[in-house]
Amino acid sequence: MSRYTLREIAEILGLDLVFLDELAREEILSPDVEAADPDAPGARYSERMLERARIAHELVHELEVNLAGASVILRLREEMVVLRQSVRVLALEVERTRSRDA
Repeated sequence: MSRYTLREIAEILGLDLVFLDELAREEILSPDVEAADPDAPGARYSERMLERARIAHELVHELEVNLAGASVILRLREEMVVLRQSVRVLALEVERTRSRDA
């Protein structure tokens, strides 16, 4: 899995580094555990954080959502993805149980 600095994320997504710094300060973006200080020069961010930055930018700049709102939306979106995965697993288990009992 790739890891990126804020500068690399800015270049990849074509975003302003100041905006990414704001996201890091608001803890919308958080560095990997190995580099817990977001201001450290070696701080690295996962692909998940790259995607969060992309979505946060859309929310803030295209939909005019404030950073607090963007944070809530991102958290709820991620919870929804986890719930969907759980439902898929449960559906597979139900199907296996039905097949075994038939």
